Amino acid sequence: AFGILCLVTNCGEGMDFKAIGKIFSGLCQCGAWGCFDEFNRIDVSVLSVISSQIKTIQNALIMKLDRFQFEGTEIAMDGRMGIYITMNPDMLGELNCRRV
Repeated sequence: AFGILCLVTNCGEGMDFKAIGKIFSGLCQCGAWGCFDEFNRIDVSVLSVISSQIKTIQNALIMKLDRFQFEGTEIAMDGRMGIYITMNPDMLGELNCRRV
């Protein structure tokens, strides 16, 4: 049998980069997948920081690192982790997301 934990997060305007960073950190350390539903609902100013966090994770995966620095802390990296994003085009924030 094969299974990977998939954590689904319904995103909203109140989410900040610290909350998303904690989720990303957990995904990296346990090798789970994260699906961020309605990602376009996150405030545009927060998306900039989140993109940097994702780039840091992407670099660690590309370099096949076992450990890496994330948000000021050294954490383990399980290469099975994944980040997936969905956007709802009917949401108002979708317009802002296109400008990022």
